[in-house]
Amino acid sequence: MLEFRGLPFEDASLEFYNTKRNVRTPSSEQVRQLIYRSGLDYWRNYEPWLAPLNEVLGPDVRRQFSIDY
Repeated sequence: MLEFRGLPFEDASLEFYNTKRNVRTPSSEQVRQLIYRSGLDYWRNYEPWLAPLNEVLGPDVRRQFSIDY
């Protein structure tokens, strides 16, 4: 993502949860948490409404990004 945006890599980007900066958003507590896997399947709650998107993406895009739905 940094490369795509033309930004230099910083070691601190790997430890985003250790920032001393103030975060002024409703998700300020989440910013300081490690990434976890327990929410990976939450999207399935919305699966019935994702069918049109699934059709638009097509099998090639889904395969490229390992979207098995």
